[in-house]
This record gives sequence, C-alpha cells and structure tokens, in this order.
Amino acid sequence: MKYALLAFGLTLLTGCGGPVEEPSQSEQAELTSEQPKMEPGRDSQAEVAELDQQIRSMIGMAYADNLEQCKLAAVGHRPCGGPEYYMAYSTSALDEQVLLKLIDEHRELQTAFQQDNDIVGTCEMISKPLVVFEGGRCLARPTAER
Repeated sequence: MKYALLAFGLTLLTGCGGPVEEPSQSEQAELTSEQPKMEPGRDSQAEVAELDQQIRSMIGMAYADNLEQCKLAAVGHRPCGGPEYYMAYSTSALDEQVLLKLIDEHRELQTAFQQDNDIVGTCEMISKPLVVFEGGRCLARPTAER
C-alpha cells in the first residue's frame, strides 16, 4: 500500500512539472508483488458473483413437502469471519451434494479474494435464522433479538 502511495505521489509530481525519480528495480519488484494476485485471464470477483448466482438459482423457490426437507445454507464469507448470508433450501428440489460443493467453492474463492486484496468489513455478526415450512416452501426467518 505504501508503494502504491509512492507511485501516486510520483505521478502527481510528474503532472505538476516537478522532478521525476524512477523507482529502483527493487522498488518496482515490490510494487509489482503488491498487485492483487490473480491467475492470468481470471477475474475472481466475477467468479464469486457467478457462483453466487448459481447457488441462488439452484435453490430457487425451495419448494418442499414438509419441514424435514428444509435445510439452511451458510453462504459466502465475511472478511471478519462467518457467512455472508443464509438461505433456506429444500432437499426435495435439488441435488444437495452439488449445492454444498458450489457453496464451498464460493466461500473459498471469496475468502481468497478478500485476503489477496486486503478487504475488510464492519465485523457485525449475522444471526443464524430459523428454517420454517410455509406455503409449501422452505423459508429462512430471522430469530427474535434479545
């Protein structure tokens, strides 16, 4: 981060007609190493968003026959820990193993992206909701706050 500020400062000096000092090879190597780490041709943030959409689409309306078919998924990763959000899903309407694999992949990619890019959060805790069966659907309802 401090090298990014140094580079920004040098850019400002150049724009103002001040003297330009080129960073040394070691400084350039350090600047390059602080860039977000991604594989060539791979946009981690877009992949996280795509997986999130796949998870939401797969869960869909979460239709079920009874409460026993209803489960709760903890999706994503918050920078301070814990899931980004919860979703109720129905085991009668999807392949649970495929869903859980997508959720794990989403969490791993999101965690890596947050760590690689020094993403921070507000660190509030999200309460785990209750799973209810209403109108033939599995739903996540907030728990009563104490």
